[in-house]
Amino acid sequence: MRQFALMVALLAMSSLTAAGLRAAELEIPPRHPAENVSIQKGPPNCSRWTDECVNCTRGADGEAPVCSNIGFACQPKAIRCVAPEAPGK
Repeated sequence: MRQFALMVALLAMSSLTAAGLRAAELEIPPRHPAENVSIQKGPPNCSRWTDECVNCTRGADGEAPVCSNIGFACQPKAIRCVAPEAPGK
């Protein structure tokens, strides 16, 4: 008799739980790809940047940036701006 009562109680709890738990219908926006910034191009409005392996400096207007060589054992990280461009440029 106790086993029957236990089974009825478990069945009742499982049906209540299943009815109460429903997936939320949320609208998930599509992912946009990250802006692809190469180490040679550099981030906009930045005069010096690095990926912890290569250091680059933007020259005068119209000139290509100057970058150092990468070490053979270096593991590049995310590109980050070290010095923002001067506001007068």
